[in-house]
Amino acid sequence: MATPVYATSSELDAVNSILMSVGESPVNTLDTQSPEVAIAQTTLRQVVREVQAEGWAFNTEYEVEFKPDDNDQVLLSDAVIQVDINRYKHNDNYDVIRKDGKLYDRYTRSNLFADEDTLYCDVIWMYAFEDMPQTFKDYVTTKASRIAVARMVADPQLAASMQQDEVIARSAAIEYDTRQADYNIFKNSRLRNPYNAYKPYQVIGR
Repeated sequence: MATPVYATSSELDAVNSILMSVGESPVNTLDTQSPEVAIAQTTLRQVVREVQAEGWAFNTEYEVEFKPDDNDQVLLSDAVIQVDINRYKHNDNYDVIRKDGKLYDRYTRSNLFADEDTLYCDVIWMYAFEDMPQTFKDYVTTKASRIAVARMVADPQLAASMQQDEVIARSAAIEYDTRQADYNIFKNSRLRNPYNAYKPYQVIGR
């Protein structure tokens, strides 16, 4: 069976959807000098960052290995949105954050990890729009469209009407996430990170 060309959307598709929401004509390329296209693309990328920063099954990994370099430091790429030490591997020996592009321990107030050959961290990654699941692409596009309407059209009634579409799209994204992650009421399916257990009130809050 042939896969439809519209089975997955691109960043161009998302930008065009935003443009049509504000009454602008779609474009064939993002390489244009149009200020409307620039605003739409900027808004889309902003929302991509915001949504992925929440941490979902598709962009969260546990026990990711980080090895200190010759200077005993752990450099973090820009793709790392959030990083935390894995308590199963290191107990409460470290309390790490990202600082100056490096892993930083708040206990010792240092970015040096001379005593460790490998640090195991739980990471929320930043993915490009094209690498997100389609359900999340739809949610991000819908949310970005509502924001763009408020910025470019300044029509509160139109923005309010689009908010319902955003709620529906977010619900679909949450449903995808709960299925993909195999949450249960006791612990996550890996039985290693009880601090990351499923909590109904957190889902409701989302």
